[in-house]
Amino acid sequence: MALVKVVPNEQQEFKSFEVQINEIDLDKRCELNDMMLEVSNNGTNPSFSFWVDIILKFTKFKKEELNKYSTDEIVAIATTIFETANAKKK
Repeated sequence: MALVKVVPNEQQEFKSFEVQINEIDLDKRCELNDMMLEVSNNGTNPSFSFWVDIILKFTKFKKEELNKYSTDEIVAIATTIFETANAKKK
């Protein structure tokens, strides 16, 4: 597990917060990147459920817990997971 900071982008209005994400090994990283590429190759914007699926697969969040977050916060959590998985490893 890793504690990561979720920070809003320019269009989002919420206070930064931290969440725990699961360790992302190469297999999980491949799965995550394949999910992103599939959406990208379809030429569509990701659906809300797409972002929720990422969070449910890569954290210990339950649906009930996740429902307490705003849409912007959910998108930001999923984006942070993607960025963390693909950051250069030390």
